[in-house]
Amino acid sequence: MKKLIILFTSLIVISSCSGDSLKRDETGNVVKRGNASIFELSVGDCTKQELKAEATNIDLVPCTEPHTHEAYFSVDYVGDAYPGSAALEVFAEQQCVGSFADYVGVELTQSRLYFTYLYPSVTTWNSKEDRQVVCFAVARDELLIASVKDTAS
Repeated sequence: MKKLIILFTSLIVISSCSGDSLKRDETGNVVKRGNASIFELSVGDCTKQELKAEATNIDLVPCTEPHTHEAYFSVDYVGDAYPGSAALEVFAEQQCVGSFADYVGVELTQSRLYFTYLYPSVTTWNSKEDRQVVCFAVARDELLIASVKDTAS
C-alpha cells in the first residue's frame, strides 16, 4: 500500500520564507505562501515542505506554485482516551484510502500519487484536545504545479 505515516506534536519550522504571512482568499484557498499552524490545515492546502514527525507548523503555498503535498481529506477520531498510535494509523489509513478517489478522481491503486497523513500524538490529544487526521496526496518524484483535485492523476 502506498503510504507514509507522520505523527506530530512539537515545533519544527522548515521555511524559506518564515517571515511571510500566509494569506487566504474568501474561499479559503492559499493565495500567498506563509507559515501556518498544523492545526489550521484545510482540505486543498498545498506544501512543498517534507512533513516531519513532531511538526506543529507548516509552510503552505498556493497550489499553483510548485509543491509535493496536497491535503485532500480531514476527519476527527471520536473518543476521549488516546487510542494509541496503532489504532490511529489503522483509522487514518482507512479514511485516507477511502476518500482518495473522491478528491483525486481515480482510485489510489491507479494513481501516480501516493498518500500520507498526520494524526494526533498523545501530547496534542491531551493538551489541545486534538483528534484531527489529515490525509495528503503526495507526488512521487516530481513537483506539482496545480491542484490534484479531480485530475484523475
